[in-house]
Amino acid sequence: MIGLLVAVLSASAAVWATRGHRAAGPALGATIVYTAPTANQGAVRIDGSARAMIEQAGMAHQAVRLVRVDGNGAVSSSSVDLTPRVDGKPDGEPLKVQERAAEEIARSITKLEDQLNEKSSTVGGQALFAGLSRARIDTSRPVFIFSSGLDTTDPIDFRKLGFDVAPATLIQDLKTAGELPALRSAAITFVMLAESGPQPALRQPQSVYRETLWSGLLHAAGAPSVRFEYPDAAPSSSTLAAPAVAIPPPPGTPVPPRTTRVPGEKTCTLSAATYFASDQAVLLDRPATLRALAACVKTIGPATRVSVEGHTSATSKRPNNPVALRLSTQRAQVVAGLLVQLGVARNRIDAKGFGNAKQPFPTPSDPRNRCVVVRFNNAS
Repeated sequence: MIGLLVAVLSASAAVWATRGHRAAGPALGATIVYTAPTANQGAVRIDGSARAMIEQAGMAHQAVRLVRVDGNGAVSSSSVDLTPRVDGKPDGEPLKVQERAAEEIARSITKLEDQLNEKSSTVGGQALFAGLSRARIDTSRPVFIFSSGLDTTDPIDFRKLGFDVAPATLIQDLKTAGELPALRSAAITFVMLAESGPQPALRQPQSVYRETLWSGLLHAAGAPSVRFEYPDAAPSSSTLAAPAVAIPPPPGTPVPPRTTRVPGEKTCTLSAATYFASDQAVLLDRPATLRALAACVKTIGPATRVSVEGHTSATSKRPNNPVALRLSTQRAQVVAGLLVQLGVARNRIDAKGFGNAKQPFPTPSDPRNRCVVVRFNNAS
């Protein structure tokens, strides 16, 4: 009797363990984080290392976790079992013939692409950073991010960053505030989706800035490995347009002269994102900047006094940020040197940096505040 009871209990335990194992599902192969589709970013195409990962996970009868980030940073997740099964049925037997398994995994990848692209964002915008901060990501397995990376929500709003705010300064502020995501030990591959629809294409300086910022953010969040892949562009199927991020024009764009309210005064403004390398007092194109300034200089008289004012926007609550003050001063001095090269006497030029204080535009975070303003006073 006792032997029979032990046998029954053992069988029940085995059934319970099996049920428990099935409830847990297959082991995790990787996590895919993606920003919900909008008309501003191209469609997801699973290729390169992401495709290789999925194929490997399928052969190992593993699953991939999908983390969708909506335009307001809201996160939702689901799990997809990649095990290749007979007739593709969820309850079908796993395929044992490698060629047939590979064919079934290829079909699973196509279905997965459709799933990532089919449902547009519910909010016009992009909030990858907020989503990463809210999601609980298993960092013991590879993490793939599919996004254009052009967030339009705080604290990473590229419309405010203007491709000129120092990534290191922004990252340090987020670290101090305890707002970085938890990505310790994560091996991340960032698949950068191309700009699409209403979003203008990035130029090389802006593309470099975007990668530098995300690389720094992800490393600071604890990821020891961050790789970037740039797949071929694919058109978006979404019709929902998100706010577009303005892309600075090339440095050859002329500096527009403007008459001020001060009698006899005119100004020329050089946008930092157009003329300077990000967070540096280094000109992107010195000859083009000289040509732009020449159009302003040719209208001044022999007694004209010139004021060169460097400005930055406010990226923190410190109105007299010493880093911003130093950068704005250095940029003002660079422009003053160009004016001398164009024939303006050095003793008629007053160059000064104001950092993120005394800004030309009333909103402190306005990217237009990152500029050098040249004032020509012809009153005397």
